Amino acid sequence: MRRGFKAFSIPFLSLLLTFSLAHAQEAKGLSPGWLSLDGSVGLVDKSIADAKGSLEKALGISISGFFDTSYTWSSNHPRSPANISGRYFDKDHNKIVFNDFNLTLEKPEKDRGIGFKLVGDFGRTGELLREATLWGTRLQDEPSAELREAFITFTIPIGAGLQVKGGKFVTLMGTEVIPAPGSPNPNISRSFLFNFAIPLTHTGVLLSYPVLPSLTFMGGPVTGWDNPRDNNGQPSFHGGFTWSPADIFSLASALMIGPEQMHNSGNGRFTIANVATIKPLPGLTLFLEYDYGHEEKVTASLRDATWQGLAGIASYDWTDRFNTALRGEFFKDSDGARLGGNIPGTHRDATVGEVTLTGAYKLTEKLLGRVELRQDWADEKMFKKGNTGSDKNQTTLALQVIYTF
Repeated sequence: MRRGFKAFSIPFLSLLLTFSLAHAQEAKGLSPGWLSLDGSVGLVDKSIADAKGSLEKALGISISGFFDTSYTWSSNHPRSPANISGRYFDKDHNKIVFNDFNLTLEKPEKDRGIGFKLVGDFGRTGELLREATLWGTRLQDEPSAELREAFITFTIPIGAGLQVKGGKFVTLMGTEVIPAPGSPNPNISRSFLFNFAIPLTHTGVLLSYPVLPSLTFMGGPVTGWDNPRDNNGQPSFHGGFTWSPADIFSLASALMIGPEQMHNSGNGRFTIANVATIKPLPGLTLFLEYDYGHEEKVTASLRDATWQGLAGIASYDWTDRFNTALRGEFFKDSDGARLGGNIPGTHRDATVGEVTLTGAYKLTEKLLGRVELRQDWADEKMFKKGNTGSDKNQTTLALQVIYTF
C-alpha cells in the first residue's frame, strides 16, 4: 500500500509543482496557457454560447448544463462487483464513466412574480441519485435519469420580502453539493461527510427571509431525507441560516429534525451541518465543516446512533486557469448507522478519514480538466480488496473532464 501511494504521489506532486511554477507569473485571463485549447475548442465555446443565447431569448428562460466524464482507479482493485468502498458517485473502479449530462432550466421571479427551476441529470450520476431517492415504497435499481430539482419560487411582499420555494430541491447542508453548471466541487471525489453524514435532496416548502442584509433564515416542512414520497406519514423540518458579516467570512448552518424510519414516526433523527467559508488572501478559499447526527433506536439492536465528522478544504487559484484543492477529513460512525451496509464489514464504532489533493486546469473558459490523488484510511479493515479481501487503507487516482454550457 505504501509503495503504491508513494509511486503515485511523487509524480503527481511534481506535476502540480510544475504547473504552479509555470503559471505563477501568467497574466490575468485564460491566455496564454500551456494546455490552452482556446484556438480550437474555444471557438466551439463561442458558437454554443451564441446559439444558447438566441434560444434563451426566444424562450425567456435561462438554459445551462454540463457534460462530465471521469476515470477512477483504486489500489485495492475491488472486484465482483468493482465498487470502491466508502464512495458513491465515484465508486466505479477502473472504468471510464460518463457521469452526467446535466440540463438546467431556470426562470427568474421578475416575470409575473413567479420563478421556477428544473434540473435533470442523465448518466451514471442520474442513475445513482435516483437509486438513493425514495420515489416509491423501496429503494431499487433505476434508469440513468433523475429529476434533481423541480420547484417554483415567489416572494410575499412582507418587510424585506419573504421568499417561498416549493417542490424538490437540494439540501442546505454541507460544503459540497451535487455539481451544478459552472460550479463543480473543489475535488473530484465526494467526502465521507457528503456521502454519509447528510442528505442529498428534500421535497417540501422552504421559507427564506433576510433579517439583515448579512443574515438570512430559512426553514419549512419537508417529506424527509431523500424522500419525495414520505416513508412514514410524518413530515420533518429542514432549515438554517446564512451569515455573511464580511467579504472574507461567511457561516452557513443547516439542520434537519424529524422521523426518518420506514413506517415508524416515533423515532426521531436530528442532523446539523455547519460550514464556515474564509477568504484570507486573494485566490485562497478555506472551507471548514462540522456535522453531527443522532437517531433514536435505529441499529439492529434498537440502540440510538450517533455520527459526526470534521472536514477542511483549502482551494487556491494559482492563475485564472490553474487551481489546486487540498481536503482532509475524519468521520466517526459510533454505532454503524451510516457506514454499515455501505462499507463491507462495518457494523459499529467505525472511524474513517482521508486526504485528497486535486489539480484543475481550464483548457478553455468552458472545458475543465482535473486530476486527483486520494488516500483513505480506517481504524479497521473495511475497504474492499480484490474479490473477498479487505484493508484499512486504499489509494485512488482519478481523472475528470467537464464541459459547461
